[in-house]
Amino acid sequence: RGQDLITKKLLINMEEELRHINSHKGVTVKDVPAEAFIKAFAAFLKASGKFKIPEWAVYVKTGCNKILAPYDSDWLYTRAAAVARILYMRRRSGMKWLRNHFGGRKTGTLRRKHHVFGGGKCIRYSLQQLAKMDLIGIVQVRGDDDKVISTQGRQITNKGIRDMDRIALQIKRG
Repeated sequence: RGQDLITKKLLINMEEELRHINSHKGVTVKDVPAEAFIKAFAAFLKASGKFKIPEWAVYVKTGCNKILAPYDSDWLYTRAAAVARILYMRRRSGMKWLRNHFGGRKTGTLRRKHHVFGGGKCIRYSLQQLAKMDLIGIVQVRGDDDKVISTQGRQITNKGIRDMDRIALQIKRG
């Protein structure tokens, strides 16, 4: 009889929580198209004024497989928004995976096409600027004596999730 009472209370609490979750109908980054989100988040980064474009951004290519630098003068905002979206989707990622993701096929050879990594400087700079805005953080493994044993990449912070979901909601509303 006591077990039945506890079970009923648990079921009632679970039903209340489900009603609360379903009433909010939260919109996340996963609910909006990638292109629309990246464009809106890039505009957010540009409007914030905290993300600085360096002087070398005019001359640099995005990878060794590219021939020219991007035509868009705000391309670094777009790259940072794409990096932030990837970190949101994967929850944790390192430089090697990001360089692999933004890489492409090697050009200018007569042999088989090979995959080459994307440029690391623009990705690293985007990560640094996003970290200064407290949108992402470094994942570190600590030992018993509180020393850092290893670093396992970057992940999105709660502030970053909140800002990105807010922008996704604005996109979803139209």
